[in-house]
Amino acid sequence: MTTTGLYEIKTSEGDDGALHPAEQVWTPCAGGAADHGFIAHQGLFVAGIDGGADDDLYPVGFLVLGHQRWADIIEAAAAYMARVHS
Repeated sequence: MTTTGLYEIKTSEGDDGALHPAEQVWTPCAGGAADHGFIAHQGLFVAGIDGGADDDLYPVGFLVLGHQRWADIIEAAAAYMARVHS
């Protein structure tokens, strides 16, 4: 297992002795982001999370993929809302 400070990554050893991540995170490519419910905004991928009720006009949360400052994440969530509700 490899520790990177904020989180741990489980690894497995390959036949060549090199460590490889045991789990992977799927992320959409920029061209296919909309096909999976994401918008691409300044290097971030943003999607809204439904609350499950049929009458929800707004997401109960957001899934944001990327490494940016909090201000960029808030701006990306606002861009998602503008695109969905415009």
